Amino acid sequence: MKTHMMALVLSALGTVTKTDVPIPTYASNEILIRTKAATICTSDIADMKYNPFNIPLPLIMGHEGAGIVVAIGDDVTDIKVGDEVTAHPVMPCHKCTSCKRGLPHLCDDMEHLGFNRTGVFAEYFVSRPDCVRIKPANMSFAQASLMEPVCVCLEALKRGNIQESSRVLIIGDGPFGVLMAKLAYAYKPKQVILTGRHEYRMRQAAPAQTINEKQTPDITAAIMDLTGGAGIDTAILCVSSAQAMDTAVEVLRSRGTVSVFSAISGKTPVDLFKVHVKELTIAGACNDENFMDEAMALLEDPALNLGGVITHEVPFDNWEEAFDQAENGKTSGLKVSMIFD
Repeated sequence: MKTHMMALVLSALGTVTKTDVPIPTYASNEILIRTKAATICTSDIADMKYNPFNIPLPLIMGHEGAGIVVAIGDDVTDIKVGDEVTAHPVMPCHKCTSCKRGLPHLCDDMEHLGFNRTGVFAEYFVSRPDCVRIKPANMSFAQASLMEPVCVCLEALKRGNIQESSRVLIIGDGPFGVLMAKLAYAYKPKQVILTGRHEYRMRQAAPAQTINEKQTPDITAAIMDLTGGAGIDTAILCVSSAQAMDTAVEVLRSRGTVSVFSAISGKTPVDLFKVHVKELTIAGACNDENFMDEAMALLEDPALNLGGVITHEVPFDNWEEAFDQAENGKTSGLKVSMIFD
């Protein structure tokens, strides 16, 4: 087996290079995976431009990956060489206070692919058996790489406390907003509304009702009009915007919930008087409470067509084209997956 691989290394803000690096080593309880597909997340682009989580650099990027197991540690018994798997990037320690409280997705000593561990934008990456799932034979590696994105969408929806016959608002037409609009129907809501700025992306959220913010002078009024004045029970924040948070608080009705999926950096003004008088709930949604099996079942459901959010598959050699499409192709695409030989 060869000793080196090509990988995308973030060495400084805005500086990513395709570099020859050693293949990562794996521990006795870990597995080595040959990457077949690695999908670009909006957070990858944010890491490149701003590094909001203060990732120690240099680091191989990427956290949405799938591939073939090529080696296993001595203590691994439930995964074998040759298995086709998709990986979840979060690796909880199972020892800290948060883990012992039953919140391993908020682990105090978390390891995370593409943050403090070697990422998936490389020919090989390392994971743990408990953090992967077997890929169904009829599912592409690119589609399988969506397991973690679907997981975190499920977390945001559950934190939003969606009930049957409730009215749901998704703010933002990015890949996660579109995924959540599709997944929200599993709760049998009365209504799903998505607001966005790109007609192509909003069409992918069907059958959700949509509002184009660029063509709507008063978003709050438009949302209230679509609900017949009833207001919203659950709002999911899928854009990093203080204005979006304000819109959510305005349109939520009494005892409504806003699920903050897309983080807003810094301090955000919130009308606490409205939170007070309407008894609103503001819930954060970060990572997920181990929804891997549920996510894989949903990805297999042809009626949902969740794999359709991958609109572009680009060879790894053309990674710059892939990143340009992911960042700038908002009128023609959603998620971009890099495909490896």
